[in-house]
Amino acid sequence: MTLRCAAYARYSSDRQSPASIQDQLRKCREFAQSHGWELLEEHLYTDVALSGAGADRPGLLKMLEAAASTPKPFDVVLLDDTSRLSRNLGETVRVFERVNFAGIRVVAVSQGIDSQNEQSDVLMTVHGLVDSLYIKELAKKTHRGLEGRALCGMHTGGRCYGYQNVTDADGVRLQVDESEAATVRRIFEMSADGCSLKTIAKRLNAERVPSPRQRAGKRHGTWCPTAIREMLRRDLYVGRVIWNRSRFVKAPGTNKRLRRDRPKAEWIVAERPELRIIGDELWSRVQERIAGLDTLYGVPIRRGLLNRAASSPYLLTGFLKCGVCGANLVIVTGRGHNGHPKYGCPQNFNRGTCGNSLKERQDWLEERLFAELQQAVLRPEAIDHVLEQFGKQLRTSLSKLSDELAGLRARKEQLRAEIQRLVVAVAEGGHSASLLSAIGDRERELEAIHQRLLAPGSGSVEVQLADVRRFVTERLGDIRRLLNSDAARARTELQKHVREIRMVPDGTGPGRHYVAEGQWNLLGGYGEVAWRLPASGERVRSIAGGGFEPPTFGL
Repeated sequence: MTLRCAAYARYSSDRQSPASIQDQLRKCREFAQSHGWELLEEHLYTDVALSGAGADRPGLLKMLEAAASTPKPFDVVLLDDTSRLSRNLGETVRVFERVNFAGIRVVAVSQGIDSQNEQSDVLMTVHGLVDSLYIKELAKKTHRGLEGRALCGMHTGGRCYGYQNVTDADGVRLQVDESEAATVRRIFEMSADGCSLKTIAKRLNAERVPSPRQRAGKRHGTWCPTAIREMLRRDLYVGRVIWNRSRFVKAPGTNKRLRRDRPKAEWIVAERPELRIIGDELWSRVQERIAGLDTLYGVPIRRGLLNRAASSPYLLTGFLKCGVCGANLVIVTGRGHNGHPKYGCPQNFNRGTCGNSLKERQDWLEERLFAELQQAVLRPEAIDHVLEQFGKQLRTSLSKLSDELAGLRARKEQLRAEIQRLVVAVAEGGHSASLLSAIGDRERELEAIHQRLLAPGSGSVEVQLADVRRFVTERLGDIRRLLNSDAARARTELQKHVREIRMVPDGTGPGRHYVAEGQWNLLGGYGEVAWRLPASGERVRSIAGGGFEPPTFGL
């Protein structure tokens, strides 16, 4: 029998040759041909420039998903060697076992390892251990080499705003870029003069000053407050190079790198006056201001592990979208005890890159929006229209239950026969508690089936629709009270009815207001009852600011 083969190939760095993939596949193809097997071109899985230390590789995951599918799409997985599978011993063994469990062989062609061999587990473990040690030793050697470059005054990092990377015979050195250095000095001067991070970012963006990093698909990158914050703390701008301040570790099972600080005793600090962009006096002013702000406005680390939208005390955070740029509207001002929190576009407030500068009070917007929703959703004609459509779908679903009804009728006849036999047994054998109990159980089940087969009854369409109407009117009768009782619970409840609300600024001057647009699921959360109901969407359009206009509905 000709075995069908898949192949997996990988190389770990963008500095390696892409031809490595083709070389590995060529070796797998030659191996398959020499054994009379067929290498399936549609099952060639590859990962480009991805380390083998993590398991979150698209090509590997697709291969494992295909191996677990039914029927099996291939019989053998070919590898050039075990290191292509993983550089982590535990991960290598796990993948090896998963593929074998699916009834698929694994063959490392250059090492002669075949999972069909009874010694394959030992060989795979030994080579997996060697592969794991290799990457750890490589990391030590790389760190040693970078340390040597740092001690020689070479640059060991990537691109740094304010400098150019200049390559010479010894390696890469930093050189001040005067055009970018002028922007760096200006940022420090604005900070020393009292400008906030947001003000600096908005001013630079308004003037189209080139940012450190261009965004994909955008003509111009934008400055953000967090980038400026890091720049104001960078010792390099005063000619002080600090190397080995941190290290990066990978989260288990992934290729995601996480930064970890090293002890100060391990830092390597070198004074490089030729790289100075900021003077000591300006640097000191900025650092003193940062320390003062941290003391004045410093807050404890945010509690909990939820994202900001999920843990926000404001009900509509995560639901409101800017109608201009699509960003989430968030509370941008008025968080203090005496202030009035206001929703606004963070792209406008923080970066100045969105034209939506409208801000609305949180309490006012929520009250007016939910008041209008309550009035609009609970209009009798709206509920009647939705229930009419829902009733049609429910009746259609019930008309297709012939198989279930046939089964119920068959069960009914079976129960009648069993009861008859039990009655005969009691008549012949005398009184028996167990037999009487069995008769009672079957009679109750028979009665339940009998009631279900009758119509109209407790499970009829008309009764179901009456339940839906009660659900809508009782659950949403006072939507403002329901949604403002507990922000966390209310947000969960709100997710059953709406995904997002687009807030489009409209009008000019004092009369400027938001137009709220979105889809409201009238029957959200009704899945708790016996029938599974299809989602029915209500489109609601209302205006917040200068009053609300009548909403329009449609299914």
